Amino acid sequence: MVAGSGESIGMVLGGRYLLVGLIGKGASGDVYLAQDKSLGRKVAIKLLHANLAGDPVFTKRFRAEATSAAALNHPSVMRVFDWGESNGTPYLVLEYLSGGSLREYLAAGKVLDAPRAAALSLQVAQGLAYAHSRGYVHRDMKPANLLFDEEARVRIADFGLARSLSESAWTEPIGVLIGTAKYASPEQAKGLDSTEASDVYSTGLIIYESMSGKLPFVGDTTLSTLMARVDVNLKALPEHGKLSHLIESCCRAEPEERITAASLVSELESLVRVLEPPRPLELHHFYDVPSAQSEIDKTSLFVQNTINVSSEAELEPVGVGANAPGSNFFDLEAFTQTSILVSSEVPSSLSLDEGEDANQLGEPETAKPKKKRSRWWMALWLFLLLVALAFAGAVGTGILKILPPAKVKIPAVAGATFAQASSRLKSVGLTSSLAGYSYSKTLPKGEVISESPAAGVIIPDTTTVKFVVSKGPPPVVLPRLEGISIAAAESVLRAKGLKYTVTDSYSETVASGIIISSSPNSATVLYGSSVSLVVSKGPAPRHVPNLVGSTAQQATSQLGSLGLIANIINAYSDTVTVGTVMSTNPSAGQLAAKGSTVTVTVSQGPHLVQVPNVLGDTISQAQSALTSAGLTVANIYGPPGATHALGTGPSAGTTVRYGSPVNLYVF
Repeated sequence: MVAGSGESIGMVLGGRYLLVGLIGKGASGDVYLAQDKSLGRKVAIKLLHANLAGDPVFTKRFRAEATSAAALNHPSVMRVFDWGESNGTPYLVLEYLSGGSLREYLAAGKVLDAPRAAALSLQVAQGLAYAHSRGYVHRDMKPANLLFDEEARVRIADFGLARSLSESAWTEPIGVLIGTAKYASPEQAKGLDSTEASDVYSTGLIIYESMSGKLPFVGDTTLSTLMARVDVNLKALPEHGKLSHLIESCCRAEPEERITAASLVSELESLVRVLEPPRPLELHHFYDVPSAQSEIDKTSLFVQNTINVSSEAELEPVGVGANAPGSNFFDLEAFTQTSILVSSEVPSSLSLDEGEDANQLGEPETAKPKKKRSRWWMALWLFLLLVALAFAGAVGTGILKILPPAKVKIPAVAGATFAQASSRLKSVGLTSSLAGYSYSKTLPKGEVISESPAAGVIIPDTTTVKFVVSKGPPPVVLPRLEGISIAAAESVLRAKGLKYTVTDSYSETVASGIIISSSPNSATVLYGSSVSLVVSKGPAPRHVPNLVGSTAQQATSQLGSLGLIANIINAYSDTVTVGTVMSTNPSAGQLAAKGSTVTVTVSQGPHLVQVPNVLGDTISQAQSALTSAGLTVANIYGPPGATHALGTGPSAGTTVRYGSPVNLYVF
């Protein structure tokens, strides 16, 4: 079996993971800060307890879950890099996160305002939605399992392990639950299986607590805590503000009534857009790792300042502050916090062999008095050596303080990435640190905006130069653009430092030159980004239908349905039935603007006239009367020298077609 927590420091697991120091102890295992010797990076090692390793059901489940959990790759889920067994004891190799946990943040008496709570909850919901879509249920969502990296991004820890524990035949110590009682869902309280809805319920409780500083349903005992939430829908508090609805949607008593993680992501994304940008969290960074350049001997590591927390700490946090190291790794219910001192000057002769019991070091043996004396002298020599080293260190420090520090000119690093800037300062003997982040309209995210002291200043090489790093373009509140003219929108967007593109589109309801819609639809956009505008060209032109053969009423109705106006005119026709459309202008198939007029010509049948009575008229008068009636004089019959009309053929009063020929008889 793997040695106890103190003796494990300095061991190398799997031939590559050097255990540097113990940073947490919990119900399921101990968490170590470790150095990956192959890649030269910090990792966290969770070394599970020996009683778990002896359970074949758990071991089988652990192997399967560790392999699957390693495939989870999401910015909001703590990465599982590797897993293995050391002398039969399983361990997990995890992403190292130095920013502490949400439990520590809340235990320090801090709460989140609405923008911070919404932003943090969105990251958690995105991680849950990702895991749920791949069939994973966490089963133990709580603030202690929400860890921050050095840039205050949150990760969900323990995916996979919680499932292994819950399906193991091993029994947790009395009072410790798989899924801490304070954050258990009603169905967990009833002993039913955990589902995705259980994770959502626990997440709702976390949001509730992170904004109000307190949890609902917490009783005097574990049982009363569990039973208080059965069949009860959680009501949000006034301080929860715009997140009240989401908290209540997460914490419905019935699982099927709760919002899903995916829907929670959508709701939070909409909410984040309308809230103010969140201020950075004030986090502390707790741990450091010796350089990967040199092998660390076990004798150079000492454990000090042990802090014990009761196994009920997750129900009633005691002694856990925002700067208490170690409490950000899993299982806050029961852990031991440890800090590490590194000394490279301890004699290698004091190294412990792998098989030697550390508890025997310095203990007398009645059968071996010489060994007792030898160890006494060894202790004395060690004491004298430490005194000498301390004295030498004090003298050396004094000498260094007397000597004036070297002067260095600060190089210009604005526009470089933080890593590049730090490397450039290091090359001239200066150290650097992050002073904070700020929006920049000109520099991309991650590049240095300014340095303090400023570039070109000559300073002692002991001075630390502080960088302000760009968060990228600032968010810009996007005004409502729909319903205003393109000229007005152009003026607004340019004033806010935004670009735009225009697409024309017909609209039946929006006048020409007015904006129909804009994209994106978010309340805020990044400075310098582009907005897409759709501008109305007015109603689309209409194709004139073929109305020939229809009645005037039918033509009027059909044109009206297209937004066109019918202008009915009548015309004679020898071929088209009376009352029937003969033609239109514009003609069928041509385009006409909405609201324009279409002339519709309707047949009134053939043009008929009556032959006038010309008896007694002079010949010229008779010809004029016939022509005025729309008739033509075909022939004139009579004797030579005739002067007056005698009659016509057809005779007077006869109805004939307009233009018909008429014979004139004279005498």
